[in-house]
Amino acid sequence: MRFFSFVTPVLALCLLAGCARSPVTPDEPVQPPTVRRILVIPVTPIAKLHTENKGIPIGVLWQSIADRIKSSNFNDRMEAMRKDMGPRMTAALIRQLRTQGYEAEVIEGIRRPASSPDSIDYTRLPVTDPVLHIYFNEVGIYSSRFSMDYVPRVNLSAYLIRPQDADTLYGETIYYGADSRGTASWSVPADARHRWASFDEMVGKPQEVAGSYDDALDALASRIAQNIREQFEPAPARVSSAP
Repeated sequence: MRFFSFVTPVLALCLLAGCARSPVTPDEPVQPPTVRRILVIPVTPIAKLHTENKGIPIGVLWQSIADRIKSSNFNDRMEAMRKDMGPRMTAALIRQLRTQGYEAEVIEGIRRPASSPDSIDYTRLPVTDPVLHIYFNEVGIYSSRFSMDYVPRVNLSAYLIRPQDADTLYGETIYYGADSRGTASWSVPADARHRWASFDEMVGKPQEVAGSYDDALDALASRIAQNIREQFEPAPARVSSAP
């Protein structure tokens, strides 16, 4: 019993000394995964623009019909701009991804079904780098029931895909303008300049409306690139070993 009563304090002192010599170190911060190059699938334009006014009183049927006719005519005048939105968005994505430090290129020659051009089998793409697929959900000018102002609405979905297994590395639906809410990752408020006080004012300024869409594409491309940058660090560029 005397032996154990002697050993126990000694063991306790040894354990305390060991703890003193082994300070607890904080966990190393987790580094986000890296991506060097992102390949952008060419963005296709939306099939149709929508100009919508929810503020017309239900009883004013003649006004609703007249505005629908004006909306249709206005959308026809914006047809060239609509067709150009795909290439413009593609170019904006390349610029913004490079600004964030990625190598970015467009994938050419993708086979796409004519009836559904955004139905793509990623596993059949002859690439190994992540691919960025963007498609528009809704594009137009909108006035809500509680506002007389007309503002742009550009909603799209963005997916960063690993082509080997079609796994989604990043995916989000982002709302610009009319459907935005604050500054969350999925929300991009419209530029305050792009706001028209009446339907007639809006249809009378097609160049301003076209400019609002250009600003929307740049802002959306910037937000997508920033969102990807928050999840994936740009990998250092390869250094050539050639003399």
